[in-house]
Formats: sequence, C-alpha cells, structure tokens
Amino acid sequence: MPVPRLACLLLSSLVLGVPARAHGQEPMVEEVRAAIRQYDAALRRSDVAGLERVWAQEYSLVNPRGERLTREDRLANVRSGRTSFDSLAPVPQEERIRIYGDKGDKQNVVAVHTTLLSLGGRYSGHGERGQYRAIAIWVHRDGHWQQVASQLTPVLGP
Repeated sequence: MPVPRLACLLLSSLVLGVPARAHGQEPMVEEVRAAIRQYDAALRRSDVAGLERVWAQEYSLVNPRGERLTREDRLANVRSGRTSFDSLAPVPQEERIRIYGDKGDKQNVVAVHTTLLSLGGRYSGHGERGQYRAIAIWVHRDGHWQQVASQLTPVLGP
C-alpha cells in the first residue's frame, strides 16, 4: 500500500472515529500485540535482522529529544551500539491498540498502539532512562505487521 493511501486511510478512520476492532477484530489486536512483543524482544537483543523485518522501508522515529530518524538511521545506531537497552518494560495496563480499516482486507488495516514504557539505555548515543509515552503506527502488509512510524515522549514529573 503506498504511503499516501495509508495516510488517507488512517486519517479518515481517525476523523470518522471508526475503530475496526469494535466488531470481532480482537484476533487482529492479538496479532499486533504479538508483533509488539517480538519487536520489544528484538530491541532488547539488538537483533538487526529482526528489526529489519519490523521497520517498514518508510519507517521514521521521533526520539525522546525530538529528532527524526529514518529506518536506516535506527539500524545503523543498533549495529554500532549507539542504540541499546538494559531495560525495556511496557506497562501492560497502559497499552491501547486500535485497529482501523477493512477486516476482510488486511492489506488495508492500520493499528495505532499507545503505551507507557520504562526504558533504560541509549538512543542515538544518548543515555535515556525513565518513563516514556509511546505511539507506534503499524500496517499489515505482505502477511505480517510492520511499523511505519513511532514517537517517544518523556513523562515529566508525577
């Protein structure tokens, strides 16, 4: 699915407020949840091959310092050790996964994942430790879920 079509699908679904999971799409939510757990494990292990499967070619991250990084930037950081984690723990009760699109056509399905994470490690060579709100946009393509965008925002204070 080309990016503009994906963006239109996501935006129209968000504007219309039509989460697809409302009617029998819990299996897709569980698929996304499994993909997220595999992704988290790949990050903890600095598994470049696993991350190459998860991050779509057009993937971008807005890191905790507000910098935008491409898929290649992130892969280079993992390869070099500039991005690594000694702790990465999602807070399960804070996790939300919303599915948008046509349940009958998984190629037109988008998942929006939000959560709270406790992180310790390095992003782009900078030490990061604390709690972060995270959002990730996942698309289903070629038989599996891939991230196309994500952002981390530090949680400041109580």
